[in-house]
Amino acid sequence: MFNLAFRALCAVILFIFLSGPAFAQAALRVFAVDPSNQPVVDVTVQLKRSGAVAATARTNEKGAVEFPNVTAGRYEVTVARDGYESMSRSDIIISPGSPLEVRFSLVPKIELKEGVTVTASAGTPVEAGAATPGGQFERKQLYDLANRPANVADTLPLVPGVTRTQDGEINILASGEHRSALVVNSADVTDPATGRFGMTIPVDSVERIDVFKSPFLAQYGRFTAGVVSVETRRGGERWSFDVRDPLPAFRFRSGHLAGLLNASPRIVFNGPLIKNRFYISEGVEYRLFKEPIRTLDHPNREMKTESVNSFTQFDYIVSPTHTLTATVHAAPRKALYANLNFYDPRPVSSNFSARDYTSTLIDRLAIGGHLLETTFAYKQYGSDVWGQGRGEMTLTPVGNRGNFFNEQNRNASRLELIEQFTPATFDYLGAHNLRFGASLARTISRGQWFARTVNIEDAQGRLRRRIDFAGGRPFEVSDTETAVYAQDNWVLHPQFAINFGGRVERQSIAGSVRVTPRFGLSWAPFGMRDTVVRGGAGVFYDRVPLNVYAFDSYPEQIVTTYGSNGEVTDAPRRYANIIGRSGRGFGFVREADRAGNFSPHSLTWSVELERGFGRHLRLKTNYMQAQSGGLVLLTPGKVSGKDALLVSGDGSSRYRQFEATAKVVWREEENFIFSYVRSRAKGDINEFTDYLGNSPFPVIRTNQYTNLGGDLPHRFLAYGLIKAPLRVRIAPLIEYRNGFPYAALDEHQQYSGVANSDRTRFPNFYSLDLRVMKDFDVKFRGDKYTVRLSFVGYNVTNHFNPLDVRRNVADLLSGVFFGRYRRWYKMDFEIFF
Repeated sequence: MFNLAFRALCAVILFIFLSGPAFAQAALRVFAVDPSNQPVVDVTVQLKRSGAVAATARTNEKGAVEFPNVTAGRYEVTVARDGYESMSRSDIIISPGSPLEVRFSLVPKIELKEGVTVTASAGTPVEAGAATPGGQFERKQLYDLANRPANVADTLPLVPGVTRTQDGEINILASGEHRSALVVNSADVTDPATGRFGMTIPVDSVERIDVFKSPFLAQYGRFTAGVVSVETRRGGERWSFDVRDPLPAFRFRSGHLAGLLNASPRIVFNGPLIKNRFYISEGVEYRLFKEPIRTLDHPNREMKTESVNSFTQFDYIVSPTHTLTATVHAAPRKALYANLNFYDPRPVSSNFSARDYTSTLIDRLAIGGHLLETTFAYKQYGSDVWGQGRGEMTLTPVGNRGNFFNEQNRNASRLELIEQFTPATFDYLGAHNLRFGASLARTISRGQWFARTVNIEDAQGRLRRRIDFAGGRPFEVSDTETAVYAQDNWVLHPQFAINFGGRVERQSIAGSVRVTPRFGLSWAPFGMRDTVVRGGAGVFYDRVPLNVYAFDSYPEQIVTTYGSNGEVTDAPRRYANIIGRSGRGFGFVREADRAGNFSPHSLTWSVELERGFGRHLRLKTNYMQAQSGGLVLLTPGKVSGKDALLVSGDGSSRYRQFEATAKVVWREEENFIFSYVRSRAKGDINEFTDYLGNSPFPVIRTNQYTNLGGDLPHRFLAYGLIKAPLRVRIAPLIEYRNGFPYAALDEHQQYSGVANSDRTRFPNFYSLDLRVMKDFDVKFRGDKYTVRLSFVGYNVTNHFNPLDVRRNVADLLSGVFFGRYRRWYKMDFEIFF
């Protein structure tokens, strides 16, 4: 029945898309930025064809202007503004139904002390045909979202195909963070040891966020799921100062004040240190959260976290064609009772602290219409994990006791150099937009992993299994990564363009060389108006995190099994920690013949149909399929006849997704986005992250190929902004989806039946969040300020969205869902100076 309905829906959508007018038009967006990539407002933009002016407009506060219905052909675009040199571009080719973005880097008329005027030079070239992101957020938009994001990670679940799991990890295409890339101003900022995102930068420091689901551009690497690309903001020509969420939240019990609950003040300031030359932008947040875990009873149910998240950017204009940008991101944090949950109450929980620092230096130089960009990046990440005591840990079907079994400390760093060169666009059988790049990174991870005895009891309190640990030593692993790429966006015809390129990567610790061919196309069929078909295919590779190669330095498990009467039924087995080899070859990889020669890869293809209906409605449908192999697993087994815990490259997964998205725009800044995603994700579930991460679980289970933990067959999402009278803004957020699957366990803490099956899912999730904002102007000592009051309601319908389930079949309450966040409200205010 579903297949029939699905095919009918596809047929209707296809009919709608193919029912447009028979003449070729497209939208043209022009962006004007200064040499530090910041928007320039009130720029006069003229669109000319055959020397005649076809249209004229001025850029808005985003430095952008849009010409919505431009007939296909070759155009000249000119831009002019006081204080800047006038510029023009005569190589603009409009393809039917394929929206085009043109970016001008304006050159200021800088008067030096000697009285020499620096004349204009060519702006940075326009990079045509870039992959369309699955989700995009600009700075101003971030402040109007219903979920009030504080950092980049908070915005990502609003993208179709991106979710946040119950443990807080971001999943892109149902895969964990270690299979995606997070880049800030082109620099990789993931944890070198685990591959996770860590603390992302504050939204106050963001200019734009793009989320790509397997972009078919060779410039992106070291991922098999998605790319989160962040561009940061520069200080402006005038000083500005904002205070956000300055007041803490207090706890009240029985009508009486009972102390501080949460505090998350944010301060933002930016401006010129030297006019027209040197700028600073700073965003900093202090966060103190005492989060109640609703599956536990008061008073021992609070998880306490404290963090500072600071991002500082300096921009220096060396000359009109040469700029320097330096950034520093500091994010130290600590958590008390970090993994607190129903099964791990306070005594069993762990504590966690992290030291996360990133710095970059970016040199941009325009030379005769070409752009050379050099980036130096340094990432340092340290973490410590420890328990509430040093007692043994005991696992039972109804809850655990004792103390957390693991302690670890590690320090990792990455030093990276990136060179990128974008030559000017040239014509040969069409317009070519080339890009070349290379990178070199050195990564080191040092630390030690400790473990104490773990007991496993049945429902009657009888000891059934005991895990002791022996050995272990400090580790130090290092890696050198190199990559080169080349790509070309080739506009063969106003109605047809192709993207093709390749990337070669080498990870020395794995001893593998990986080749990544990629291809994409865009086509405006039959000369239709505002309709475009896109497609692409490519090969992608994950970087293997350094934690994988430290595994043989971990303590080894000694497992003893007992019968119901306490007798030993299986003599103590010592499992050696073994780093194996890649299980299956892949045609685009040259592997070294040695242990650890892993190359996790994915072969991904997609096809997309996008159609605009005037200025107010744009529809997009997309089908994507990704087949992954060589994934790194950790499984129990035998090696050369001996018991072992084996890290291998034998894992695989498959992801399929159909997406339908509609964006409705009725006035400037007022829009609504509706999306529906139908997807399935299956694969091997024993990925290394469960044991080699910051919160390991001591039992390593037999692997299964089944639904992945992030599998959500159906998900509907809607959010937007509505402007009401009296400067009131309303931002709703609606989400309805299937529940996440979970694994049922037996009394030995092993899988009972098929893990993550469709029969073991949380109930369907539904939530309506609503944010209402009101702006006021306030005068103080002759100065004018804006104060924004916000009223936020979470889970307004009070729907039952359980937080946990009794998952052990030996528990008499097995299968019962419990814990929830009821309807609740919050008020806050912000000050804009």
